[in-house]
Amino acid sequence: MDTAGLNQDSTFRVGPLVNLTKLLVKLGCESEPLIERAGFRREDFEDTENRIPYVSGSRLLADCVAATDCDHFGLLLGQMAGPSYLGVAGFLASTAATVGQALQALVENLDLHDEGAACSLQIEDEYCQLSFSIHEPGVSAIAQIHDMSVVIMCEIMRAWCGREWNASQVHLLRKEPPDLAPHIRYFRTAVLFDAQYCGIVFPNHNLQLKPPAADEFLHQHLEQEACLLHQMQHQEIMEMLPAVIQRCLLQDQCKARDIADAFGIQERTLHRRLKSAGTSFRHELDSVRESLSIQLLNVSDLPVYDIATSLGYADSSGFIRAFRRWTGSSPASWRRQNQPR
Repeated sequence: MDTAGLNQDSTFRVGPLVNLTKLLVKLGCESEPLIERAGFRREDFEDTENRIPYVSGSRLLADCVAATDCDHFGLLLGQMAGPSYLGVAGFLASTAATVGQALQALVENLDLHDEGAACSLQIEDEYCQLSFSIHEPGVSAIAQIHDMSVVIMCEIMRAWCGREWNASQVHLLRKEPPDLAPHIRYFRTAVLFDAQYCGIVFPNHNLQLKPPAADEFLHQHLEQEACLLHQMQHQEIMEMLPAVIQRCLLQDQCKARDIADAFGIQERTLHRRLKSAGTSFRHELDSVRESLSIQLLNVSDLPVYDIATSLGYADSSGFIRAFRRWTGSSPASWRRQNQPR
């Protein structure tokens, strides 16, 4: 599906990249030429709240790795970050009553920091898994982003559980690097390369610990702040949603996953935002189908079967039933009564 004009706008907060210049200097590399060549300005990386395009930012990261010849650049950059670098999502998580609630808040609100990726938390009998995945297409330096993200996970857990905390296992999608020492030295545990996912595994009892910054009233305030930020995102999606659904319908690609891809977000994020806006994907799809079917019946002589197919129905019977629900009459009857003569 052609999603030009939508996915290209996916962004992320500068956050951890605020330390990019400092790390480049430490590694003996001039930052200005790299930043300018990538189309950015130095001041773009001076405020963690600045947002930059996901793909362009990843290309800059790839250029930094090449310029410094440092295959663990992302690992080093992640060590310079912590919960606060994730903005509202990080502050909200840090004020939760338990680590388990904190991680759930982080998973649910990471999109406020990063529109091109997502976290998930899976809890089993004895261990739980916190994972990170990128869904933005065309991203460079994926290994570095994964390294940085998993390090930030560990930095967050060490901020909440104590600096001696270690994961039971670290899983990385990347190939095993020639020099394992930087990864082993930082993670202090088993690191599995060429893994099936990117993330950390740790005992469930960690979820009951209390973060040092736990604060019930501040947490409630930050929840309201996160809600307001999500509402702003909802408004943008709700304004664009009818046009996107209509375009996808006409391209015969109109599952919830297709719409989420068009907005550069995960399917579950789309469902969550629509629910917060008091609606659902099925309702919005139904509304667009109703509007489009009336247009087609009104201005064309297309057979009912062709209209049903263009609206994503497998056959005309499903469309006819839906149309009766919308208007109280069949498509053929509505056309006879309403089509201009």
